[in-house]
Amino acid sequence: MCDETRDFQVPIDIEGRKLTMGDLYELTPMEFISKVMLEEKVFDTWYSGRAVLLGDACHKLHPNGGQGAVTAIHDAIALANVLYAMPSKSSSDITNAFEEYRGERYPAAKEAFENSQLMSKITDRSLIGAVIFYLYTSMPMWLWRMMLIKLVRFRPQAGFLKALEVKGSVVPVPSPSEKKARAMFEKHQRDATFV
Repeated sequence: MCDETRDFQVPIDIEGRKLTMGDLYELTPMEFISKVMLEEKVFDTWYSGRAVLLGDACHKLHPNGGQGAVTAIHDAIALANVLYAMPSKSSSDITNAFEEYRGERYPAAKEAFENSQLMSKITDRSLIGAVIFYLYTSMPMWLWRMMLIKLVRFRPQAGFLKALEVKGSVVPVPSPSEKKARAMFEKHQRDATFV
């Protein structure tokens, strides 16, 4: 990877000469350099006891897919929804909430993982990558729309906040955690008006 990025320019210049990533590699002392293999995976374990994971901690996606951050945000929303809707703070309710969260987000993370794998093949500089890139960029618009709808339809909304008007061309499919949190939120709103 260092060889592939060596010639990338960085926004630093010394004595009128623009530096490159290669210059930074050479200026960095060896004891500060570590090589970490990019491990792409959707892990089976997302929680233990009162600790829960989200984002890259439980599903590492190839960066070329561009879905890592948005997937982590969706995880956070789903987790916030199930925590908001917990009936109590008991260990069993916490475990149940974490299991609901994982059950809801695992399929979405798996789909994002598969999409990121495809994107990594598209950006691969091999013959197979070139063929996949050609097919991908030559798709008819109706097929693109179908793929995009599939990508964005499952995006959890915060059920513990006032519902907003849905805008855009793809209406999100309500997630189980959103429905549960929305029911609890509306109950709290009704109870507050009767006090």
